[in-house]
Amino acid sequence: MENSTVTKTNETFLPLFSGFYGTNWEFRFDNIEENIRESRHEKGLYSDFNMDDLKIDYENYESDIVKNFAEALQDILCQHNFVYKIEVQKIVHPKTYNFSNDSVNVSIEYNAEALKDFIYSRHENFCAYLKARYTSRDGFFSHHSNDFESWETETNHFSDFSKNGHYLGAILEFVCHELEIEELDFYESVMENIYFDNYAENMDEIILQSDNSLFEFLTKNGIAQDFADYIESSFNNGLLASLSLSEKVLSVIREFEAFQAEA
Repeated sequence: MENSTVTKTNETFLPLFSGFYGTNWEFRFDNIEENIRESRHEKGLYSDFNMDDLKIDYENYESDIVKNFAEALQDILCQHNFVYKIEVQKIVHPKTYNFSNDSVNVSIEYNAEALKDFIYSRHENFCAYLKARYTSRDGFFSHHSNDFESWETETNHFSDFSKNGHYLGAILEFVCHELEIEELDFYESVMENIYFDNYAENMDEIILQSDNSLFEFLTKNGIAQDFADYIESSFNNGLLASLSLSEKVLSVIREFEAFQAEA
């Protein structure tokens, strides 16, 4: 008879994920701003625009990031025969970010025997891990014991995490530490198909924003910036009649004057 692997499933936190706020997973505006500026210039729009007007779909962005992260972590832990499936349940945001960051509730199907054997085979290292991570100190109060025997008892010799799911996530983080698996190892695979522009809900609206000046009426109709600036200056100083202008330019000026009259 073939031996079958004993798998169990428990809820815990997503191991290694450090959250969004102030981390490499935080939404980035720099590329979006540059893309908007380039698109505006292509349309002859050179006035300032307000990035505060941009609406971002943070919910879908964060969902895509944690989904990709969970899949990447699942793949590598599966290769080591520790985990078979990580299912994302919910992203949790703290009320304040003073002492904690975002976390992710997940359900993990794992190889119970493999985890148990790993912990006992690295008993000394795990004890040191518990002391380093769960010892209270100034500015930090641990909600979990830093004692090996306590963890052993609470998890029925590291085979049952139903009493406290936190233990499963913490042990998987220890496994990652021992195997030198780090959070940023997944960066490229997580971000591979993430395009920040796709989460900007009103990017086209920002691209088309205009200050409604004569200058931008001219530039968005293909008039060179220097010449548009000269025409606007002449218009503002009452010197427009002294200029010899093409019908195209005059048509734009009439359009601008009509707009001002209606405003």
